[in-house]
Amino acid sequence: MRREGRVRRMTARPANAHQARLLRLLRDGGPNSRAQLGDQVDLSRSKLAVEVDRLLETGLVVADGLAASRGGRRSHNIRLAPQLRFLGVDIGATSVDVAVTNAELEVLGHLNHPMDVREGPVAVFEQVLSLAAKLRASGLVEGFDGAGIGVPGPVRFPEGVPVAPPIMPGWDGFPVREALSQELGCPVMVDNDVNLMAMGEQHAGVARSVGDFLCVKIGTGIGCGIVVGGEVHRGTTGSAGDIGHIQVEPEGRACACGNRGCLEAHFSGAALARDAEDAARTGRSAELVGRLEAAGRLTAADVAAAAAAGDATSLDLIREGGNRVGHTLLASVRTQVYRQSLPLATGNLPIVLGELGPAAGVIGAARLISDHLFSPA
Repeated sequence: MRREGRVRRMTARPANAHQARLLRLLRDGGPNSRAQLGDQVDLSRSKLAVEVDRLLETGLVVADGLAASRGGRRSHNIRLAPQLRFLGVDIGATSVDVAVTNAELEVLGHLNHPMDVREGPVAVFEQVLSLAAKLRASGLVEGFDGAGIGVPGPVRFPEGVPVAPPIMPGWDGFPVREALSQELGCPVMVDNDVNLMAMGEQHAGVARSVGDFLCVKIGTGIGCGIVVGGEVHRGTTGSAGDIGHIQVEPEGRACACGNRGCLEAHFSGAALARDAEDAARTGRSAELVGRLEAAGRLTAADVAAAAAAGDATSLDLIREGGNRVGHTLLASVRTQVYRQSLPLATGNLPIVLGELGPAAGVIGAARLISDHLFSPA
């Protein structure tokens, strides 16, 4: 990999749990007064003043205008240092998304590039570094204070290393965290891509007000992020939520993982596209025939568009997969889950689409590294 030049790193970390809590409150809630911060932490007024003053000395937070009056002398608002920048990287099976955020995780710049993860870590990270360099060249950022990376497979989280990822040949055991930290010159954290999508929706999307939820991604592969009590549940081996390789059809289709009948083999985006091409070539759908002739290949997006246009074959393909996965068009999601679950389990279970779309992964990646950096050193 080519090195894009070392960049500055955060010069300070919170000294204790109180400071870490204050930093996360400012990240999630934006600028706030000392009095309002005091309402949210279990500190005396004098102790709060000490911790805020220490954070101001480190440069992690700055004064930000006068706060609204609550009687008596008005104080200044406090906000996270405006120059802090985080890099969020979402590596999917067929593309790479890279974004830069400020300390409050607002996306300042976002780039996407097609990329086959099967080309291996070196080729993929060359592309990541190239996109990161473009963000720097745009003037949005001088350097990165930290980076979060998502990959489409299980990750041994403490070390930031992929573990036997089914669709990522050449990635098993690759030191992603260490390698990119050296290249970028900043701290790096690595996690499964769907876990990061869940964190993104938790921070700024549909899951902002809940502590327990599942985030299901159906793309080239299928995965699930599990959040319990506000924390991502990864499992001992990093494979919690790897629902794509649950067997749903004994002796079914061969899967990339080496087994047969996996959910992913029957209703991932790739499987849906393959079934659609079969339907087109056998003349079962004039709509799909036309799309195949125009583009030379079909994607899951083509099937969705054909279904939206009323194509019966495309609707059947989606419904057939929905019977296995329980998740497809939102109406089918609800139908399958409610039909196959006990009423007690689903009586207060909203099932909704994510709000952030392609930004969920990169925002989650930025949240991951900020969680790390806004923890006591």
